[in-house]
Amino acid sequence: MKRLLIGSAAVAALALAICSGLVFAASPPPAARVHFAGCVKPGVEPNCLIVESDGQTYNVSSAKDILKLGQFAAGTGISGGMSYCQQGSVLSSIALDNPQPPHADCGKETKPTASH
Repeated sequence: MKRLLIGSAAVAALALAICSGLVFAASPPPAARVHFAGCVKPGVEPNCLIVESDGQTYNVSSAKDILKLGQFAAGTGISGGMSYCQQGSVLSSIALDNPQPPHADCGKETKPTASH
């Protein structure tokens, strides 16, 4: 009986160790601060803003209070999260570079782009 109890405890401990390892292995990587620079464009969903920068599309909708359509914007944001916009890597905690770098005129794009 003692052997059965000790064996069961060992199996339970092993299972716990394996499960703990899987939980740590499945944890998402820490959020990364990324730099973007480009024209603010409408996303495919209403009220969504995107910036295409260095071949990437960033969802910058969280900064609607400091960004406007047709504006050139350069700054940083924390990548990660989800959004109903369904387009681009979601950025939060967006901070614009000060001063903004020289850039070409963006013009006002009012039609959404379908880039992902």
